[in-house]
Amino acid sequence: EDQTLTMPKTKLLPHETALVAAGSLQDITHGKSSAIWLSADSTDVDEGSGQTTVYRHMGDPEVTYLLQHGTLPATQPYQTIVEGQKGRDYCEGYLRGHRKPSGNIITTVVEFLAPKALIDQLFAMFKKAEDGCFSHGLGDKGGKGLPLFNASLSSGETTFRIVLVKRKV
Repeated sequence: EDQTLTMPKTKLLPHETALVAAGSLQDITHGKSSAIWLSADSTDVDEGSGQTTVYRHMGDPEVTYLLQHGTLPATQPYQTIVEGQKGRDYCEGYLRGHRKPSGNIITTVVEFLAPKALIDQLFAMFKKAEDGCFSHGLGDKGGKGLPLFNASLSSGETTFRIVLVKRKV
């Protein structure tokens, strides 16, 4: 039996339940955890494919908006994206307690598969050194690249999927 869906006191959001049921997220929770952990492997991108992965850590309101509209909301002042495995590790640090978010409760890491040229353009506009990687702030306090990123999402050039969820028990 899949304990992710039946654990007492844990309520997954409907999209999380659907992703587990579809096999898109796997339960990686250890026995004495105070949270349910759901994870998916990163997309393997071939060099020279013209694509890259970027990651964003976010809370439930932003994830819900992304799922409903297919774009990111213009509600976050910085709105970090970070590239590649080092970027994913950076984002996961918010869920694993290695980094403290400013105000928001972080529950989810989202992977975006995007044109490399777009990500290079965004990082040329603005980048900030983080712990082991560079970030681009899509928001008004960063590089202001949100309209470009959202246009790519709207056109289908950039796609997204949830790759990590932490849901308190």
